[in-house]
Amino acid sequence: MTRKPRWVWLLSVCALAAGLSLFAAGCGGGGGSKSGNSSSTSSSGEGGTASQNQGKTFASFRVTWDAPDYFDPGLSYTVTGWQIIQHVYLGLLGYKETAGPGGATVIPALAQSLPTVSADGKDYKFTLRPNLKFSDGTPVKASDFKASIERLYKVDSPGVGFFDQIVGADTFSKTKKGGISGLVVDDNARTVEIKLATPRGDFLNILGIPFAAILPAGTPPSDQSTKGLPATGPYMQQSYKPNRSFVFVRNPNYTEIPGIPKGNPDKLLGTIVSEDTAALQTVLNGKSDYDFRTIPTDRLAEVQSKFKDQLHLYTPANTYYFAMNTRTPPFDKLEARQAVNYAIDRAAIVRLFGGLGVTTQNFLPPTYPQYKKIDTYTHDLAKAKQLVKQSGTAGMKITVWGLNEAPSQPTVEYLADVLNKIGWKATPKLLAHDVYFTTIGNQATKAQIMYTDWYQDYPHPLDWIDVLLNGNRITETHNNNVGNAKFAAADQLIEKLKKEPELTDPINNQWATLDHDYVVKYSAVAPYLNIEGTDFFSKDIDAGCYYNHVLFQFDWTAICKKS
Repeated sequence: MTRKPRWVWLLSVCALAAGLSLFAAGCGGGGGSKSGNSSSTSSSGEGGTASQNQGKTFASFRVTWDAPDYFDPGLSYTVTGWQIIQHVYLGLLGYKETAGPGGATVIPALAQSLPTVSADGKDYKFTLRPNLKFSDGTPVKASDFKASIERLYKVDSPGVGFFDQIVGADTFSKTKKGGISGLVVDDNARTVEIKLATPRGDFLNILGIPFAAILPAGTPPSDQSTKGLPATGPYMQQSYKPNRSFVFVRNPNYTEIPGIPKGNPDKLLGTIVSEDTAALQTVLNGKSDYDFRTIPTDRLAEVQSKFKDQLHLYTPANTYYFAMNTRTPPFDKLEARQAVNYAIDRAAIVRLFGGLGVTTQNFLPPTYPQYKKIDTYTHDLAKAKQLVKQSGTAGMKITVWGLNEAPSQPTVEYLADVLNKIGWKATPKLLAHDVYFTTIGNQATKAQIMYTDWYQDYPHPLDWIDVLLNGNRITETHNNNVGNAKFAAADQLIEKLKKEPELTDPINNQWATLDHDYVVKYSAVAPYLNIEGTDFFSKDIDAGCYYNHVLFQFDWTAICKKS
């Protein structure tokens, strides 16, 4: 996609685009609906786990939601869709339903165990669980997985890039004929073999996201959002009226899979509301049990004061940062990049975001097991001025690039003011979101310093450091590494870690080292904030059952009502 978080924190801000090969899963922000994912709350901690909260069933959970992009797992690429359909359409693998970093753990879903992986990391072998059925009663077969991945290409799914390294996928993407040779299935033995052209350390993570969901082999290669599809998860779609409502109910053929509970609500009743204040009012008026949309900042203090036990703040897996072009003066100088990190007042920037954020100096989000807090840069204008002089770039003209909307615009204007104070001559350059990321991702622009952000596609450091900072992935256009960070030692370590099939403690420590080096040793980026989201519930909902997942956000299946 093009520099848009798949999560579409603010749906008005970026357009989705296809493919990990053209990738840009992160993006600039805007205002309105939320997205991202994660697990820290400010009103009752992280909450429990789905399994801890089971057995507290109730008839219906009424939610006020934002308009989903799709409910078809082959097309949906926003949290508005994924947060719901992760409990409807399962793949070979899934994610542990728990709060905190543990939610990034990949577990078997429709596969009976994690795969056998070849020594070279290019061959994955799975066996399906026995006696699996879709919600319509038809058996789930190994060939359904092969057909589901091939359907992604036929339907022009934005997720096809995640599967490009499967042998034969590139050819199939062009012809749409003959099948993908690297997918070998046996219905009688219930086996699935996936052959990759090159090893990929995050492939198990990819197999746990909705793009890899198993659908019946005959599923039409067109959007099935309004029709609904046979489900494999604990819930199934009953109805969907775009921009109006949706209903999901229990799947009668779901046999509980370890780690994927049946859920508490018998029915999910959704009303789609496109405006934040109106959405909040549905809960305050007793017409809804949950508000998916972000509470307007001008109402936040009131809600925190009057309804603090019903409000949860959480930090999705996101990072807002300034990217500095290491190819272009003055930021081809290390001292100049360090000056920016010392000059910005991160707490002041949080205030520009209406207070919905926490300061950070890390590139990786705090929800990741690879996260080790960086606390190097104090707000020190005097030190920043000194570094500007040392860089030999004092007095140089700088253009600060950003979006012409909040929170980008005030943040960019703030940064320009700060750069002027430390010895440069800075001016803002603000563009509309539909052209912004394409513009700064074009080498011909020679953008010097840029407002940008990133939301995860799946909880793996490759989705951050490889996509955004690997010098081997710099391109002339549609460039995700907009700062052109290219440091030989770091690039070599990334390429080595890309081949690691398992995130062990030693591997996580190496990712943490890269996080530190890019921010401190190279000062290639200036992270400043992890934006926060809001989950607001009616007084009838039991806060003790709430938890927020590192990938899929609030787990609505684990919620329960007060007795």
